[in-house]
Amino acid sequence: MSLAIGCCRNLNLLVKRVSFHREYTSYTGGHQKVFDYLNHTLDSAGYVTDLYLSKSSNVNPFLFDDIKGGEYSKIYRPDLSDVAFLAGMDWQAYQKFYDPNQIKINLIQHVRHADKKQPLFKFLQHKAIRICVSDAVKNAIAPYANGPCFAIRMGHNIPKLTLAKQYDLYILATKQPQLGIRIFEWAISIGLRVLLHDKSTERELVYQAMAESLVAITLPHKTEGFYLPGIEAMALADWAVVPDCIASREYSLNKANITSCELNFGACEKAILHALAQVKSWKSRIHKWQGRRLSQSYSLKNEKLKYHGILQKLDDIW
Repeated sequence: MSLAIGCCRNLNLLVKRVSFHREYTSYTGGHQKVFDYLNHTLDSAGYVTDLYLSKSSNVNPFLFDDIKGGEYSKIYRPDLSDVAFLAGMDWQAYQKFYDPNQIKINLIQHVRHADKKQPLFKFLQHKAIRICVSDAVKNAIAPYANGPCFAIRMGHNIPKLTLAKQYDLYILATKQPQLGIRIFEWAISIGLRVLLHDKSTERELVYQAMAESLVAITLPHKTEGFYLPGIEAMALADWAVVPDCIASREYSLNKANITSCELNFGACEKAILHALAQVKSWKSRIHKWQGRRLSQSYSLKNEKLKYHGILQKLDDIW
């Protein structure tokens, strides 16, 4: 395989090999998005992929298994590929192979990359083509990034579920377990039917819980680069409550079935009560329709098309 790769690079053939690296210790939305971009790459004419994968998550352990058309490596050797695809802390593994002339695509999924106190910040000094999952991320990193920055709206594939309502409130609190437990105890005390997920949970179970609930509150970190659970809650529950995390503003400031609030117990309590009142209103159907329509605009198809536009002009952009 090494000989074949070397030949491809030396002869400058049309096919480009893209190296991917994942330390898959636990399932996160970040891993899911790297998986999506790996598949987007395979779907683009003239590109093949090579994935080095270490470890396996207990939740969704088969995410990176059986990638159709992709190759796997037991040793990480990005220097044997034409392009290095890097996300998060992948830069650490890439350092010993660092080649300033190798094309690097850097997926940026959080505004914290622009925080000088974060270890991620130092990687912005290296030249790369950066793909940001939202305008908020692009605006945050652009002043510090070496190389062009593109914002591609995060895509998703949310199932269409119509289920009988079992709960008044669903709480997704994997990022804020203590706050989630406090909200759960309060909701129980006022007689609500409640379901709480405060630990890593399979996506299918989260989708089911949202679809079975009148109101879904999803608790983010204080800041996010993009916050997909809020969109999923709009699509599946009757009403979503999403505390503000900066990135959520691009979809929460619409006349849809969503209420934004501050990330604290008192604000969440008021927002949940407001949401429960909203679902009883005849206007909720209009808001729900708007939420469904908005969530559908965040499609994997659109994400892939915009990424392919970059890949097809990769040498010129670099």
